Amino acid sequence: MRSKKAIINSIAGIGYEIIAIICGLILPRLILLFFGSKYNGITSSISQFLSCVALMKAGIGGVSRAALYKALANKDEKKLSQIVRATQLFMNKVAFAFTIFVVIFSVLYSTFLSSEFSHIFTVTLIIIISISTFGEYYFGFTYEVLLSADQKQYVFSIIRIITTILNTLVASILIYLGFGILTVKLGSTLVFLLNPLLIRAYAKRNYNIDNSVDPDMGLLEQRWDAVGHEVANFVNTNTDIIILTIFSNVLFVSVYTVYNTVIMGIKKVIKTFINGFSAAFGEMYAKNEIDLMEENFKIYELIVFTLASVIFPTTTVMFVPYAKLYTSGVTDIEYAQPLFSYIITIACAFGCIRTPYQDVVSVAGHFKQTRNGSFMEAIINICISIIGVMKFGLIGVAIGTLVANVFRTVQYVIYMSKNILIRSTYLFIKHTSIFLSIMIAVNLIMNNYLNLKCETVSEWVFSASIACLLSILLTGLTNYIFYRNDTKKLIIKFLNVLNRKNT
Repeated sequence: MRSKKAIINSIAGIGYEIIAIICGLILPRLILLFFGSKYNGITSSISQFLSCVALMKAGIGGVSRAALYKALANKDEKKLSQIVRATQLFMNKVAFAFTIFVVIFSVLYSTFLSSEFSHIFTVTLIIIISISTFGEYYFGFTYEVLLSADQKQYVFSIIRIITTILNTLVASILIYLGFGILTVKLGSTLVFLLNPLLIRAYAKRNYNIDNSVDPDMGLLEQRWDAVGHEVANFVNTNTDIIILTIFSNVLFVSVYTVYNTVIMGIKKVIKTFINGFSAAFGEMYAKNEIDLMEENFKIYELIVFTLASVIFPTTTVMFVPYAKLYTSGVTDIEYAQPLFSYIITIACAFGCIRTPYQDVVSVAGHFKQTRNGSFMEAIINICISIIGVMKFGLIGVAIGTLVANVFRTVQYVIYMSKNILIRSTYLFIKHTSIFLSIMIAVNLIMNNYLNLKCETVSEWVFSASIACLLSILLTGLTNYIFYRNDTKKLIIKFLNVLNRKNT
């Protein structure tokens, strides 16, 4: 049943991420063509600054999910209601604090960081962009955590597929009809407000949540142990654009956004594909099925490294040709940045391959034991990025992200291997070495021997297909040589799930 839920969640999640990537490429392209890089840069910059408020809810999602695993496994509806109540009360405070932050931020940003736009325009844009974030905090976050813990991520994946497509249609129509950027963003905000409202409605209908019980306020005390993890995640996700905004300008923010949109899309696809495994491991840990966890972790680890070995080598080869095609006709800044594309892709790869180790630490509730590593990751990223951006620009912030991601990945691997699932760290080194070897081999073959043209979209698609096929062949070969038994177990497990589904 766990495997079946994981596969359903993965299929629905991947479907959403594919839609999100496609739609995420369409709208920024239209904004670049109709409004220019400055408008694309300022909207991205504002969104990243507003995301700072996410730090206020840091830790609550992790500890709530960890507590919900046990309540759901034991079918304890009272405890479930207490956890949901505590989480929602906390998120109501976050939503209120977010409102105050928006007011202060709109004044400061329009005064000090937006000299190229009028105060009224900037303040209005900030308020419009902030509405959907407020809705997420006040209406949807608590119930999204509940659905995730119950291995029902497919519910909000389906909801997001619908709203993402609707948003693209609405925004595109508004752009082609000649409306300004403020109207376009308002249309998007109103559509995305449907997400938290529909998630809340589904949870209320399908769970017996008793709002009369006393909330489990002890949960809020535990959240501080998980804060470091979310701070690190926030820093790695948002620091680069914030630093570029402060120490550079919105044109470089626009360049970064073009690459980062793809990187974040790839990261989400991989994490969505494996998202269902986290809840499954959470249930195993709640039932103290450690031997089963160790057996399934090898398969989980193999899946993640297999995905990484196919996706990231292809990305490194095709990234710059994509950027050239995507920004064709845009001449206010150079979007072809080869070295930057390599560094940011490898940084993303390390952020993804650490997921299995991070998930096991999270479901075990070992937030306090690993929080110092999270703080170190944030400090490393900020310090190197600030120094790097002043000397190397875009490449500097990418280096900061790469070093921080490598550090945190290694820290997770060492801690998990010594304290939860006892195993040799050599296994991680072996996986990583094979992954990096495949990436180097694909780049050498594609750039030195095939050297395919990418001057049109059809040529780019053909070249990307060849790069992907080459990555698949090399990954399949290495899996057969080095992980034959684990690969067989993975195939058997998948076939068993399909047979149960057909039955």
